[in-house]
Parts: sequence; structure tokens; C-alpha cells
Amino acid sequence: MNHKQAIGRRIDQHRDELIDVSRRIHREPELGHQEHKASRLLTERLRMHGYETRLGVSAMDTAFTATIKGRGEGPNIGILAEYDALPAIGHACGHNLIATAALGAAIGLTAVIQELDGTVTVYGTPAEEGVVQNAGGKVVMLDEIAKADAALMIHPGSALGSYGTTNARESFLVEFHGRSSHAGAAPEKAVNALEGVLLTFQGINALRQHIASDVRIHGIIKSGGDSPNTIPDYASAHLYVRAPTIPKLEENYRKVKDIVKGAELATGAKSKITQVANTYANKLPNKTLSDLYRHNIAIEGIEYPEETEPTRSGASTDFGNVSQLMPALSAHVNIGDVILHSPEGAEMTATPQAHEATIKAAKALTYTAHDLITKPELLKKAREEQKTWLERQASH
Repeated sequence: MNHKQAIGRRIDQHRDELIDVSRRIHREPELGHQEHKASRLLTERLRMHGYETRLGVSAMDTAFTATIKGRGEGPNIGILAEYDALPAIGHACGHNLIATAALGAAIGLTAVIQELDGTVTVYGTPAEEGVVQNAGGKVVMLDEIAKADAALMIHPGSALGSYGTTNARESFLVEFHGRSSHAGAAPEKAVNALEGVLLTFQGINALRQHIASDVRIHGIIKSGGDSPNTIPDYASAHLYVRAPTIPKLEENYRKVKDIVKGAELATGAKSKITQVANTYANKLPNKTLSDLYRHNIAIEGIEYPEETEPTRSGASTDFGNVSQLMPALSAHVNIGDVILHSPEGAEMTATPQAHEATIKAAKALTYTAHDLITKPELLKKAREEQKTWLERQASH
């Protein structure tokens, strides 16, 4: 039996355990930095399989590392897990499946790690969804993740793909503080904080005609008052700005901040902007890793389309920051006809179809990690490609 056969067999032996972990995380969704049950469950299972674990790394209670070493020195391949949920709709982005795939890959590698010259580290990364304060666990963990030579993960969705980019992103809270008064009897005595928020949205809408088509600005009103007959003295909105690169993101973020200042001047309500999540960088693609993963997932009977040019996603992820540091792969796994970030998406991430796709993806991740450890020329090629992307990015 060759190494990949042994890996696949080991994962199959633990199929029921993996599906149980996915279901347990799905049943009890936890927001970012509150994933205490999920992080404990994952570290407990990794310890059971021979990994040395640390929970609470990078000053985050729910961040962890789990490491297993081979017979000798060699590259350290990082496999990344996410496990936070979305407000109200739970695991509608499938982070339960991302965590399960990482655990499955870790288990698979135990079948052969003592015959390899290298190390595997699972990085448990909290708060990928940019909805909680200090979101972006990978950004906070960069010093830890930088100890790896390459980073691998999967993401569920409705399509297959492994060679793509994402948008850089800022997530921030805009607040206005005014003065309350009776809306009918004495409106002239008030300073309307809600008007500050409304003018901010109007200013953004006026800006849209004059920004590039690949820039996205969107958000929600978080607070707009409590009673129609009381002029609000406080109002707030949670906004995102997304753009293909960090410089383009900074340019458009400045424009939005100017709009907020203008709304303050127009209304007299004092404004405040607070960053909610850490800045997410755009993800750099890596054809070397993409082709390697495509080859390995084909072993499991899944044929990915040929990808000659990077596909661009309008979404954002803190995995982008990791890709700026090292060769990185985030492969998209088809779990069915699903719209993520919806109630239907939450249901889909707990289906047998989703679990089956995740098991196969875990095997492909493991095969890919194995190849990077055993074939130094592949890791060297991936590093050179990542360096080329960085140089190309800097020249624009």
C-alpha cells in the first residue's frame, strides 16, 4: 500500500468521527471569539490522534495550534481550520465543514507522518466572519502561521475551483452622536444622529458612479432610534469596503471616511469610525498549489475544471493575509446548489452530500500536504510563484 492509499484508508476509518464533529459544530454555532465548544472539541480530537496542541495562542482564547512531527527535519505544512458562525443563521458559510476537513487531513497524515521528513501544523483560526470586534483571527495569528512553509484549506460552496483571488476588505462601525428632543413639539432643539447615518448612505450611493466597478461598498443600519416621536441622539451603521488590492481599498476607504465627515458637518451630530475587523488583504493565487490539489482531488473521482487564469471572487477572507506571507491554497468544494450566508445555506452544510464532499476534500488536502513534504521541488516552485505575484502586486 502506497502513502496516499494509507492516508485515504485512515480517513475512511474515521469517517463517522469526522461527520460527528461536523454535526456537533453545526448544531451549536458560535460567533467569532466565542467558539469555545468548537475549539475544545477540535483540540481534544487532535490530541487523541497524537498531535501536540496549544489552545489560547496569540492572546485569543479560541485560537489553537496542533503539531505533529515526522522522522526528520523538513518543511512545515499548515492546514487551516475555521469554526465561527454567522449571527442568526448559524453555519451558513460552512465553517463546520472547513474545520472537519482540517481535522480529517490531520488524521490522514498520522498514517504516514513517521515516514516523512517534515511537520504538519493545524492552525485553529477564530472569527473569520467580519462581524465581531477584532475579527480576522488569521491576521492576529500571522506570527504563528508564519512558522509554516505553506498553508492549505478548503471552503464549501456551489462550484469547484482552486485558482482564485478575493477582495481586500475593511469592516467598520460608523456612529453618530446627537441630541434628543420631541420630534413633534421641539424638533429644533435636537441634533438628529439618524440623519448622519442616512446622509452617509446617500453619500455612498452618490459615490458609486465614480468608483471602479470592482469596488464594493455596502452595509446595514445597526441602530436608528427607539421611537418615531423621539429624535435619535444615537445612530450607527456597520459598513464594508472591498477592493481588489490594499492600495485601492485604502483609496476608497478614505472616500467613505470623507463622506462620514461631511454628514457630521451637515447634521451637527458627532461622528466616530471604529474598525471592527482587522484589515483583510486580497488573496494571492498560486497555480502550482492549485494544479497539485486538482491532481489529488482527481484521485477521489472529482474533476476540477482547468483554470488558466485566476478567478476573482467579490468576497473577502483573512486567508488573504496568509497568502501574502507564503504559498497558500484555498480550494472551493462543491457541496450542492447552495447560496452561502442564507438560511438555506446553513441547512446545506449539514447534509450527507456536504459531508461526503468534505471527506474527499480532506483526502485531497492530505495528499497535497504529503506531496509538498516529499517533493521539495514543488514547494520551491510554489514559493517562486508567490514571490512573482508579490512583485507584480507591488508594481501596480
